[in-house]
Amino acid sequence: MSDTETDKSGEQAGESASQQPRYYIELIEELLRELEVFFSARLDDVFKQADDHLFHAADQAPNIAEQNRLFESMSALRRDKTNIQQAYVDELGRYLQPISELDKLPAKKEQKKELSLGLVEEREMDEMVMLTSISSKAASDSAEAISDLKKRLKELSQYNDHVFHAEALEPRRLCDAMHFALSKTDMTDSSRLFVYRFFNDAVLKHLPTLYSALNNLLINHGILPEIDYSSYVPHYSSEETQSPQSQNEMPPQDQAGAPMGQHGQPGGSPYYAASGGSAAPRRSFGSGMPGYQAQNEMPPQGEAGAPMEQQRQPGGSPQYAQAGGSAMGGAAATPRRPFGSGIPGYQAPHQATSGSVGSAAATGPAGQAYSAGVPVGKVRQSIENFVGGSYADVVAGGDDRFYSQSQVMSALTHLQAPVHEDLRQTPLVFDAEQIKKAVLSSIGEAEGGAVTKSVHQVSEKTIDFIKLIFDGIIEEDSITDEIKTLLLSLQIPVIKAAMLDAEFFVDDQHPARQLLDKIAEAGVGVTEHTDPVYIDIEKIVRKLLNDYNEDVVAFSLALEELNALTEEIYRKARVTELASQKAVKMAHAKNVVLQEIRKVTLGKELPLGVRTLVLKIWPSMMFNHYLKQGKGNDEWVELLMILQKIIESVQPISSLQALEELGLTHQDIIEATRSKLKGCKKKQAVLDQALADLQVTYDDLMSNTDLPDEEAIETPVEASGVAQAESSAEQSGSVEEAPESTAALGADDAELEIDQAEAQQAPEQEEESELTPEQVARQKISRLPSGVSPGAWFIVYNGEDKPVRRLKLAVIMMQEAVLVFVDHLGNVVIEKDAEIFVDEIEKGLSGLIMQHSVFDHALSSALQSIER
Repeated sequence: MSDTETDKSGEQAGESASQQPRYYIELIEELLRELEVFFSARLDDVFKQADDHLFHAADQAPNIAEQNRLFESMSALRRDKTNIQQAYVDELGRYLQPISELDKLPAKKEQKKELSLGLVEEREMDEMVMLTSISSKAASDSAEAISDLKKRLKELSQYNDHVFHAEALEPRRLCDAMHFALSKTDMTDSSRLFVYRFFNDAVLKHLPTLYSALNNLLINHGILPEIDYSSYVPHYSSEETQSPQSQNEMPPQDQAGAPMGQHGQPGGSPYYAASGGSAAPRRSFGSGMPGYQAQNEMPPQGEAGAPMEQQRQPGGSPQYAQAGGSAMGGAAATPRRPFGSGIPGYQAPHQATSGSVGSAAATGPAGQAYSAGVPVGKVRQSIENFVGGSYADVVAGGDDRFYSQSQVMSALTHLQAPVHEDLRQTPLVFDAEQIKKAVLSSIGEAEGGAVTKSVHQVSEKTIDFIKLIFDGIIEEDSITDEIKTLLLSLQIPVIKAAMLDAEFFVDDQHPARQLLDKIAEAGVGVTEHTDPVYIDIEKIVRKLLNDYNEDVVAFSLALEELNALTEEIYRKARVTELASQKAVKMAHAKNVVLQEIRKVTLGKELPLGVRTLVLKIWPSMMFNHYLKQGKGNDEWVELLMILQKIIESVQPISSLQALEELGLTHQDIIEATRSKLKGCKKKQAVLDQALADLQVTYDDLMSNTDLPDEEAIETPVEASGVAQAESSAEQSGSVEEAPESTAALGADDAELEIDQAEAQQAPEQEEESELTPEQVARQKISRLPSGVSPGAWFIVYNGEDKPVRRLKLAVIMMQEAVLVFVDHLGNVVIEKDAEIFVDEIEKGLSGLIMQHSVFDHALSSALQSIER
């Protein structure tokens, strides 16, 4: 072959090499990371926006029924938030699986058998219409960006089967995932529609930004939709040195015929080892979220089954190689992590809760892992600087200078609280020096009474660092002393967990850390050692102290037991709280009705014939109307006006003019009364009798009043109208005089009877103001600081001579600006005027109890201490 032919051949080979597609594993990792960052922020925003809107809407609610509905929706959202987010990630991850694992995109999961359109329930139709509407609008707004993204992903899929299906990120798929997530809850129809609304606002309306970021990422890697890749392999610019290869040749293969990845040069792209004839399998969408582990996912293994160490090529991305070997070596490539591990708090479906939990720290915007709000790398470095090394420096078997790790662990186990020790007497102090001395003493006793070595500095300093964490817990005002005794009784097990697991301080999902958080959460309202909640938690802690040796499963089992216990506590508390809320609302409604009736009956005579109507039927109507719609409406005003007309019209007649007016108006009053009684749910016979008694009362007043012409006289009601009314009532079988006041709920309606003496007491005097009572109440509510909402916990001032209480805000009575607080068992303890409560907060007498991760907060405090 001539030199010219050789040069041409070399040029063609070089050009062909430049056209060789890369496997783009790193690019797909970046795509997944971009998605995780987007959904992490946006899903949180859905619930934040919804919560803020519901609280302000409840503040402006026109009636108490609407306010209660809004507060119930807010509570449901807070209760189900985590489950909805987890289910959403799981379902979206199903769509974003590698195309190598899916022949086609999965169909939407159906929760019920498909119905014909005529059989679709109204609520299902509402959801269908709303989801179709918002997804169609989102698709229309981003039509071009979606089209470009599909082309690029389809092009990429020709060279890398790790990529997901191009249609997976269509708005309708995102809506399907949310529909599935909400179908797993028992939320009301209105609450579900509310979530869809804010899902649209917080997620779908921001899709153009996501699509733009993904398209730009693909463009930057040379994936261009305008390239026609149907007839030839596209040219991807690269500075890497390529081996000669003709245009129609397959990618380079090893001796077994398996495709080989490219060798990354220093400063270039990474090298990816081939596995099973294809590029390294990519991670699953979602595995970037702490606590998330795909079902059946295994860590990368070496030839002998040993975990592979992560290595980094010069200038490239991390990759897995066999321990002690190279990146090649024929080892299985790293499986793609599942979607979700980049969003804090997410767990894979069917994830095991026992055994060692892998490191799972929160991930920041750039994929940076965090623990306690601090970058994981910084946490590790700070702790290693403090303890003077890492556990790699600790010789497991000991040496001439230091005791072995097993000896230290045995000594610590010996120091765990004995079975019969009273945990209530645990001192609220962490004495690190005493623990270290006790460890040496215990080892010395086991070694014949002589201490001949020391404990490794890393182990000693680890105890010192744990002390800083428990110091932060001791100083935490949100935890009661009773619960602190339980937390501090676990100091030895926590020390052992930290010494056994090098990832303990950066693993947010470690069961020991979660257990401490759960104990603090479950005991937020516990203030006595005799509290049944304290007793149940203590049993779990005592069992852990007896069982825990060196296996983290003991922590996992204790956490499972505590989760089951708290769920039952919360369930019972919710039932009690709902009953308490209902009783409070009814008591407030009764006071409102009673106050209004007092205003119109004060100083008035009530003939026997109208007492059933005025003291039983009408209060019940007003009572139920107020419970459902409040009093800021025309219907309430009409009820009051008609009641006032009835009472005024049955007063003793003292003039001919009054007699004539009654003759002209009494039928109108009866008809207006009859009209209102149509909405009353009492037995029709009772209502008919009340109307008949009212008619008889009017007839007796008009027929038994004897007045001189044009002259007004005073006639005692007892001698005329009432006496005749009593007689007529007896003849007509009128209902007997109303008994003492009661308030009870019936099956369909609530009944309220008011005693006559109670009704005719002087009404409470309201302060003169240019504002209406409703406006005054709204002003008070508006002063409440942020964070004051139902479900939040507070330290509540209970009087100078009484200790403060730790209570949960159960409900805000908007009409009266009253806050109702319950204990951890759901019982109403105290009611506070909103204005008074704000003043107490400003003076430091009452305050919000911050609910956060106790361990994270203490860890953050400890890190700050060692960095000063």
